[in-house]
Amino acid sequence: MYEKNRPIGLLDSGVGGLTAAKEILDILENEKIIYYGDTLHLPYGPKNLDDVRKYVKKIVRYLIEEWKVKVVVLACNTATSAALEILKKEFSIPIFGIIDSGARKAVEISKKKRIGLIGTQGTISSMAYQNAVRSYDIMQKIYAEPCPLFVEMVEKGEFTGREIEKTAEKYLQNLIKNDIDVLILGCTHYPYLAPVLKKIVGNKIKLIDPSLEIAGDLKKFLIKNDLLNISPHAAEHQFIVSDIDKIYQKFLVEGRKFLKLDNLHFVEDNIFTEY
Repeated sequence: MYEKNRPIGLLDSGVGGLTAAKEILDILENEKIIYYGDTLHLPYGPKNLDDVRKYVKKIVRYLIEEWKVKVVVLACNTATSAALEILKKEFSIPIFGIIDSGARKAVEISKKKRIGLIGTQGTISSMAYQNAVRSYDIMQKIYAEPCPLFVEMVEKGEFTGREIEKTAEKYLQNLIKNDIDVLILGCTHYPYLAPVLKKIVGNKIKLIDPSLEIAGDLKKFLIKNDLLNISPHAAEHQFIVSDIDKIYQKFLVEGRKFLKLDNLHFVEDNIFTEY
């Protein structure tokens, strides 16, 4: 019973991974979430992947040692592409990355075998999504586009508006020209922008939110391994960041509405003081 009652740990470079936290809470309502957003080092996308691995490894150790989590979800595509396999070898606790779930779903629903991918520069350059898609279907064609400005916009709480639309139109034009029928939102920040993205790509292109897919995979894992918390209780979720000054007030307002998390409050715990 003790194992079942332990929390689920999630991490991201900032507030983007809260989209994954929300999906997990929706289908695992008895689970407690410990969320760590590394706002001190935001964004991960353009950073050296060795540095990203160093940050992520530190956070995973913190979640395990300080919060006794039963599983860790890398609710960040860049972190997943940079560190997942290394972390699985170093830690005995189950660790999930968000990429495989999204890639599998995209392959399942693409009729044309022409998949679009948007993400950070780090995620796109790592080829993690491209390799994951082709592991399910070698015949899939993948068209990728880095969207570096999206993370900054979301962190500031800017989810709509003409500036967002203009930026999205610029990023998506080549993908649309390539006649894709599926678009993977390869960054957990991007679901905040889904209404704008959907407006631009139209109804013929299906958006894939890997956050939704990882939540389903996590539930299956917990059930299979007898780790699902079935005891109803008022879970006291924790939302922690490494630099609270990087949390914009506008995000708190807009993010709470978008995520439907009225109790979304952050506390600071900078575990990187030696860096």
